[in-house]
Amino acid sequence: MKKSVYLFSFLAMSLFTFCDNNDDNSDNQAVENGITINNDAVSLSKRLDYTNSGVLSITNVSTSKSLNSTAAANELPLVQIAEVNPPIDNKGRTLQANHVAVNGNYAYVAYTMMGEDYSGAIDVIDVSDPYKPKLLTSALIADTDITALTYSNGNLIIAGAKDIDKDATLTNPAIVINMQLSSGMLTDRYTVTKLESKVTTDVATGTSSYYAVTGDTGSLFKISNSTKEITSKVAVQDLRTVAISGDKIVTLSGTKGVNIYNESSFTLQKSFTTSNDVSAAKRTVDFDGTKLLVSEGYNGLGVYDINSGSKLQTIGLDNAGGDNVTNAVSVNDGYSFVANGAAGLNVYKSGTNLSLVGTVGITGSSNYVKSSGNYIYVASGKGGLKIIKMEKPNPAFANCSSYGTYNQGKDLILNSNEVKSYNGSTALNSIIVNSGGVLTHCGSITVANTLILNSGGTFNMTGSLAQGKYQQSNPTELIINSNALLQVEGSVVIWGDLRLNSGAKINFVGNNSSITIYGKVTKNSGVTITGTYNDTENKLK
Repeated sequence: MKKSVYLFSFLAMSLFTFCDNNDDNSDNQAVENGITINNDAVSLSKRLDYTNSGVLSITNVSTSKSLNSTAAANELPLVQIAEVNPPIDNKGRTLQANHVAVNGNYAYVAYTMMGEDYSGAIDVIDVSDPYKPKLLTSALIADTDITALTYSNGNLIIAGAKDIDKDATLTNPAIVINMQLSSGMLTDRYTVTKLESKVTTDVATGTSSYYAVTGDTGSLFKISNSTKEITSKVAVQDLRTVAISGDKIVTLSGTKGVNIYNESSFTLQKSFTTSNDVSAAKRTVDFDGTKLLVSEGYNGLGVYDINSGSKLQTIGLDNAGGDNVTNAVSVNDGYSFVANGAAGLNVYKSGTNLSLVGTVGITGSSNYVKSSGNYIYVASGKGGLKIIKMEKPNPAFANCSSYGTYNQGKDLILNSNEVKSYNGSTALNSIIVNSGGVLTHCGSITVANTLILNSGGTFNMTGSLAQGKYQQSNPTELIINSNALLQVEGSVVIWGDLRLNSGAKINFVGNNSSITIYGKVTKNSGVTITGTYNDTENKLK
């Protein structure tokens, strides 16, 4: 059967049946009912890719085309900690990442197959160790696309569609799965709810029910948490997404715009039009207080008052067209992250109006984005999933509140004997501390390229420091020269190389400091390393 196509610029959608993974075999895999569950840590770890890991740059194209000393530093330090390559199904086809749900330290990633064939997967990723994510388990799902998923009180609610030619029990492809999780892991305990459409495009969870929307002719379905039965249905054409804020259920139609329902009564409270969208293109919405942020395809991002429906702001796309299209939006901690397809990932800061922070320097297309906690997850189709960490100040270090925030150029250069102190979150291109200079930074700081402490210079770092890029052909370096001192109270992550020239000094303060070095360490004569610290990669021996 032909399937209806729903995209994040390109995405095709459709479902599954899960199996238990308790069977013992050499590969730690269980195969049953078309499901292959892989728990083998060795094989799963091979899908983690660190090629593009390290400090990310944010460029605001309205002020600067590249990072230079005249461009202002920003207050959102970002580090890409890993990419997860997409799984390959049992027929040798590469799947595409399209959706992410988060519960605490676990991220659940949905994959689907582009084109007419049905095939999907779900990954479970653990980010409890902030710089060493783990792919814990992966389930391949035959004859099925997984379109969206969300976590709900120990369950995973999964949207999708299944090839009805491969399942005689189905009349229509659209389905919703309610899966009971075990300590966050996938299980074979689930219930399938059959819907009247070709594809379930999105799901959301409420207090006593969960909700699903379908495309094409389209409906919003209310499904009981206890019985897993449909209790109410409202027909709305061309539904793309559903989201819940407080007692409001919000749906987005590509042709009819936004509908807002009261959750308890399931009655329509408000409706208003948005930009008409291209056919069969999946979009998302999110909330920023009383603002509703709507991804509107080639028309960019629309910002609406959720109570009145009035449009507050339009954020257009430069060179909109082709794969430059606003696919998804996610709001977290005062920032809005917008996936613009081939145009990349944009970041906006909340306020009376959203203000552009800039475009994040990641590779590949941004087809979906979800931000939760300290992380940003970007789905890139066949490019898999990017895991980005926001470096936030540790509240335990509150003794620097008298220092000002850094608001100057991307390159921080201290002249000889100059003394400067800063706090907060700072993202820089480079740091150079010259002879006798003393730089103090309390909070979180990232340095995309070189950090140099020249002879007699001091850098007092309290909080967190991330520097450089992972294993580049021209490695980024942190260089400490003769009698220069790096003093650390907190954590340091060096993605590139560390060069300790003769007489260089590192001193760790307190009992909880750590250093992680992914590159090469060059240690010349007379180097002094003092204090208590955890050398996570054992590079300072």
